[in-house]
Amino acid sequence: MAPPVVVVGSGAAGLAAALAAAHAGADVLVLEAADAIGGTTAISGGVVWAPGNAFDDSDPADAHTYVQAVAHGDVDRAALDTFVDDAGRVMAAIEDRTPLRWAPLPGWPDYHSEFPGGSDGGRSVWPTPMTLPAAVAERVQHAPDSRGRPATDADGAITDAMVFRGPVRGQALVGGLLAGLIVAGAEIRTGARVHRLHRSDSGIDGVQLAGERIEGRVILTTGGFQHDPVLRSTFLAAPGVVPLGTPDCNGAGLRMAMAAGSGLGNMTEGWWMPALTIPGEQLNDKAYSRPLHSERAQPGSILVDRHGERFVDEAQNYCDVGRAMQRFDAGSYSYPASPCWMVFDAGYRSRYPVGPLDPAEPGDREPEWLFRADDLTGLAEQLQIPSAALAATVDRFNAGAVKGEDLDFGRGSRPYDRWIGDPRAPHPTLAPLVDGPFFAIRVDLGCMGTKGGPRTDDRGRVLDIGGRTLPGLYAAGNAAASAFGIGVAAGGGTIGPALVFGDRAGGAAAGDGGSA
Repeated sequence: MAPPVVVVGSGAAGLAAALAAAHAGADVLVLEAADAIGGTTAISGGVVWAPGNAFDDSDPADAHTYVQAVAHGDVDRAALDTFVDDAGRVMAAIEDRTPLRWAPLPGWPDYHSEFPGGSDGGRSVWPTPMTLPAAVAERVQHAPDSRGRPATDADGAITDAMVFRGPVRGQALVGGLLAGLIVAGAEIRTGARVHRLHRSDSGIDGVQLAGERIEGRVILTTGGFQHDPVLRSTFLAAPGVVPLGTPDCNGAGLRMAMAAGSGLGNMTEGWWMPALTIPGEQLNDKAYSRPLHSERAQPGSILVDRHGERFVDEAQNYCDVGRAMQRFDAGSYSYPASPCWMVFDAGYRSRYPVGPLDPAEPGDREPEWLFRADDLTGLAEQLQIPSAALAATVDRFNAGAVKGEDLDFGRGSRPYDRWIGDPRAPHPTLAPLVDGPFFAIRVDLGCMGTKGGPRTDDRGRVLDIGGRTLPGLYAAGNAAASAFGIGVAAGGGTIGPALVFGDRAGGAAAGDGGSA
């Protein structure tokens, strides 16, 4: 009989691990510290990047080429190949074991589809809408910024803008996995905070809760450590990182793995995201910041640093924009783009939403966190940035934008740039800033999840400092070292590997080796 399996955490990786372990015959217990199921996955768009899924008609060799091209830094290249080879199997298994049904996102390009092996669509999917029993749905974490609007534009196209303003299908993803787990007989506890791992001479053989010891092989899927200020300052180089995701991504799994003697990997990296903080917004009674996603890509806006200068192609994927915000300026001995400012004109304000704000009509009252001035000089004074530099930056940007060009960063020259922009505009992502009044919002360097954690093999088994397995201990998702290094492949590039390596860890913990 397969040994008991204890899964600590209930995001995509944890639920996939529990599902695989249960179907391999193990008795499974999922322990979630929060009062709701799903963690950061539940408040995400629910997109999954899975090469080889049923809708992906690209050559499998191309996906291998692409992931190797996009991954840099502390990379596990063998694990990347394992992910590509196994993603199709895992996606099919999830459909077999749950009420989830995948829907294609055919026009959603890889973030660097211009790289060798990149694809202009087909590798990203998401769950179809579903109705879950109330007893399941009420257990899933809800997102404070879900707008509940249709997730398609007037032409039926699904883009990042629609996903992040519409229904949050991360809730559907979590709900479907949870429903499948319940049918499989797994036990799921919320409000169950694990304090430490229990270790015997044979390895890790359980966990300790308050007043209770639970035996079994342990899979850590507790998310990253972005909400712990000490761990952030210790491992993340840039100052002022704003944590995104759910507050229980506090490094609990990392600390437990370290105490068990695990080796660590990719500790300085995160899933970076420009962030907008709205005063008073909370998640689980703690301060909440929201991703600044498609707003920065729409025509009539730019990002400027505190010198008043642009520093990045604003329409690039969120992770690469966040990485650019970490530039260190030796002259001023500062990180001038963390925080930075998104500047836009009245035409933009009348056409596009900004965070929780719908497009404005003339005379609408604006919130205090939205800076406004009749001209760029007045706006620069409010932002405390050099007015001459801001004016020169806007003039240079405008000179190219009227011709559909970005002379400095190539904004709009890449497939993803054009896709995330406004398909109805003369140029999807470029327009001059000419109509006063002018507006600005503060943009912080956000982290949706950290990429560092215990090193694992391709079956999720945690490795010690010498590269040997720690018996009885497994990890997946943001609780483990990401195989991708600094890279982010596409929309769903976090959840796809979480599902695949979670599934493999669950199979290994149950004793079947995680094989197909």
